[in-house]
Formats: sequence, structure tokens, C-alpha cells
Amino acid sequence: MQFGEDPKIRFRARLVLLCFTGLILGFAIWFVAALKPVLAEKKFFTVSGGDGFRDVVEKLRTGGVIRSALAAKIYFLISGSAFHLQPGAYIFDPGEGVPKISEILRNGEKQTVKVVIPEGSSIYDIDGILANNFVVKNGEFVSWVKAQSIFGEGYFFPDTYDFFLESNPKDIAERMRANFDLKAKSILDKDPKQATRNLILASLLEREVPEFKDRQIAAGILLKRVKIGMPLQVDATICYLKEMAGETSCYPLSPADFKVDSPYNTYLNKGLPPGPIGNPGAESIKAAMAPVATSYWYYLSDPATGKTIWSETLDIHASNRVKYLMK
Repeated sequence: MQFGEDPKIRFRARLVLLCFTGLILGFAIWFVAALKPVLAEKKFFTVSGGDGFRDVVEKLRTGGVIRSALAAKIYFLISGSAFHLQPGAYIFDPGEGVPKISEILRNGEKQTVKVVIPEGSSIYDIDGILANNFVVKNGEFVSWVKAQSIFGEGYFFPDTYDFFLESNPKDIAERMRANFDLKAKSILDKDPKQATRNLILASLLEREVPEFKDRQIAAGILLKRVKIGMPLQVDATICYLKEMAGETSCYPLSPADFKVDSPYNTYLNKGLPPGPIGNPGAESIKAAMAPVATSYWYYLSDPATGKTIWSETLDIHASNRVKYLMK
């Protein structure tokens, strides 16, 4: 009997082949599964100039970006990415597994992130939004703005922007200021003093009243108060003082909040505050420039509906406060 015809040998050969095939199949199943996406939310990631591909893979693993360091190393080597990883800042999105991550790190293209700056945002709000989107580090934008003499609150136009990751705060500020010049400067008065006055008023309206027509009425009320030397008593300015002090939440306001000694405190001081308390949108600027005269002197916002409630006298206003704010 020939060697190849021995049933025992054939059985063993088939068994070995079957085991080998099973191992390959098992490895393939594991490998494919290990390359699949793991992220549930966006993840910020940096590659330093001295990082080798093993360092990068380990950072990906410890950062929860990949399932398996071994599978990632194998893929990086097979794909040729292992020795072509580019230093820089990256954001990985949910749905991106090892193949896509490998491609991103190999191409090294500078990534941008879409950032929405809502109307009325202060420089403190903007700083937080930028930091949360990995555009700047926390505090960098505010620190840069405060160090300047020509840039300030009110002149960073609220809009949707595409910013590079890890940008220079100077570049961010200059771009937002250029957008202000493009979209807001043409609306404001040619006279610089009047333009500043209307920008300050617009920043108050943006935070106080949601609707355009109501903003016009509120503008008329506030300007009447300025004219007769009556304190504006705008709660939004007290909230701004809390932001300046590093607090992240405005309400509830305490009696002590209204006693803070600051030119921005419109309960202690008459007239408009010395500068904007946020960065208003175009509609608030237009409302500030087109105030509507009424018999009203007071207003408040119904927390339940957001509707603005107007009052002609202090007594009526006091009743409305009980009715709408002390439920």
C-alpha cells in the first residue's frame, strides 16, 4: 500500500488542513471584527513629531479609538501606513474604523470642524464652544481678546464657521471680526459713537427679548430710561458679570449678584453699560436702530412661553412678576 493511500494518514492530513483552515477563518473573522468602528462620539487625537507607529497605535487603544492594538498594527503594516503617519491634530468620527483612521493619519490633511456661534454669545461662550470643538484650548480665545486694544466683545459676528483644529486664537478672532465688518458694519451708523451705542443696545436686546418686533419695543423702553436717567435694570448685564467672574450658570440670581460694583451693573448705574455684553446678530442690530415708542416702561419674559409681557406702570409690572415669575 502506498503512503498516500493510508486512510489514517489521509484522515490526519484532512484534520490538519481542516484545523489550519479553521484557524485562518477564525483569524479572519477576528481581524475584520477588530477593525470595525468603536467610537460612539467624536474623538480628538494628536500625533506628535516623535511618535512611532507603535506609539500611535497604543495611544489609539488607550484613547478608546480602536478595539485591538494588535489588529491595528497588522493593518497599518499591511496597508503601508505604519511608516507614513503624519503629525498633527485630528478628529475621528463615529463610524470610522481602523482602515479609515489609517488613511486619515497617513494623508495628514489639516482637518476642519464646523462650529456654530449662536447669536448673543459672549467671548466667554465662544471660548467654550471653540474649546469643546478642539479649535483652541480652554481659555485661549478669551485671554487673547482681553490682551488686545482693538478687538473686543460685540465685534465677533455670530455665524457658522469652518475652523482648523488647534487654530491660533488670533486667526479665529480676525476671521470673526472680518465677518462682522462684512455683515454688521454696513447696518450700523456711520458715526462711530452712535454705532457703538446701538451695538451695546443690540447686545442687551439679543439676550433679553427673542422676537424682532418685541426687541424694537424693548429698545424704545430702554432708550426712554436712558433719557430720563432711570437705571436700565437689565438682568442680562448681571448674568454677564457672573460670566466675567468665571461662573458658567446665570440663574438663579441672588441679591448679592445685583450689588456687584461694576460699570456693567445696570441696577447700580444709569445709562448703557460701557460695552456690549455679547455678540448680537444682524436682526438685533436692526431692532436697536429702529426703536418703537410705546407707553410701556417695564417688561419681563414668561419662562413658560418665552413671551414678553409689557407693563405701563411699576405696580402692573410688580403684579406681572408675581403672576409669571413666582409660580
